[in-house]
Amino acid sequence: MQTGQSTEYQLEAKDLTIGYAQRTICGPLNLHLSAGQGVGIIGANGSGKSTLIRTILGHLPPMHGEIQFLGLPVDEDSKAFRREVAVQIADGTFFEELSVAEHLELVARGHGLLSWQQKVEEELEFFDLQAVAGLPPGELSSGQRRKVLLAATLIRPAQLVLLDEPEQRLDLRIRQKLYARLAALRQSATTLLVVTHDPQLLRQSLDHALLLDEDQGRILSAEAGAQWLER
Repeated sequence: MQTGQSTEYQLEAKDLTIGYAQRTICGPLNLHLSAGQGVGIIGANGSGKSTLIRTILGHLPPMHGEIQFLGLPVDEDSKAFRREVAVQIADGTFFEELSVAEHLELVARGHGLLSWQQKVEEELEFFDLQAVAGLPPGELSSGQRRKVLLAATLIRPAQLVLLDEPEQRLDLRIRQKLYARLAALRQSATTLLVVTHDPQLLRQSLDHALLLDEDQGRILSAEAGAQWLER
């Protein structure tokens, strides 16, 4: 992806105020993420965590301030932006006529993975989805559908990964595997921005937390963020 002016940051939010329908939720916020950094977004219900993710993605316009990715303004219509940013938000959507394996194949081949068959098998194994690989997502449990969404997000290459409460409806064993995988992504210079209520995800996978509190944002260490979640 062509970048704008030279910058040491992959993602920047400057004096950002977020909200919708003319209602301010949080701000001003400042966020500066370099390659390989991982930040958890934490806060009380209604503090603006998911709204922040959607604003960073360009789904909602900022009420004030600016967001840049690789030195350029965020543009959700840009193919280059979509190629470099992998996202799991809410419960996602599926094609009713495609099986679990076919959903993963669609993502893998769409992003040009030459070894897509191997990658699909690896994701099915990682998330314990082999037994339901041939089923449409509509026949799965809510936990299994969450695994499919995460698999479809993580199967593809990306410089920036945004996740909205990825720990939801996952059993402890899969959570532990996910913690390690996210930490490994950071080691490969992938930047992570994760809405979470899971203190262990913060401790094991990320290095900072952005606490949305009292209409502003405070950067904390991952440990301090985990302690806030455990209050």
